[in-house]
Amino acid sequence: MERFFSFNGTISGSSYILRMLMSLLLFFIFLLLALTCFSGIIFSYMNIDLASLEGISMAESNTIGEEAGLKIAEEMMEMGPIEWLYQNISFIWMIVLIITLGIFLWFSLSSYYKRISAIFFSNRVKMFVGFILISTGTFTLLIMNISIVNLLYYLLFNIFLWVVLSSINSPIGEHDG
Repeated sequence: MERFFSFNGTISGSSYILRMLMSLLLFFIFLLLALTCFSGIIFSYMNIDLASLEGISMAESNTIGEEAGLKIAEEMMEMGPIEWLYQNISFIWMIVLIITLGIFLWFSLSSYYKRISAIFFSNRVKMFVGFILISTGTFTLLIMNISIVNLLYYLLFNIFLWVVLSSINSPIGEHDG
């Protein structure tokens, strides 16, 4: 198991594709846990439970949701977002979310490093840092000016990078990652 998370060795293009699919699965697990955590918080602000939702109309549910959103926004403005998170998310949820996000990031970055090592073996650290800086820069530009067009450019750029990294033949015959 350790070899999947270590930053040494190389992998082939097909292994890179499988590892990126596994990274997507790990990311979806993180998203599912985060949605579960935050939906529990939202339901606690609504002062209702799932059993009482059966006979409620769409207009009533919209009103209840808007009231909960206003309560959350008011509390965040009063105490700040970090303090609000500390008061509303339990320590266990924080640990679970940090661990799942950490596993996702570590596995993704180690896979990325191993594939870059296979392609650019002599300059692998410089190329890895360069690719990370380019990916971080494009993500930062997306966050600074978020729109559907920019999101599409970001996704196309990452898909292009993924295809290039998975399709380039490496000079290494036998991969050990």
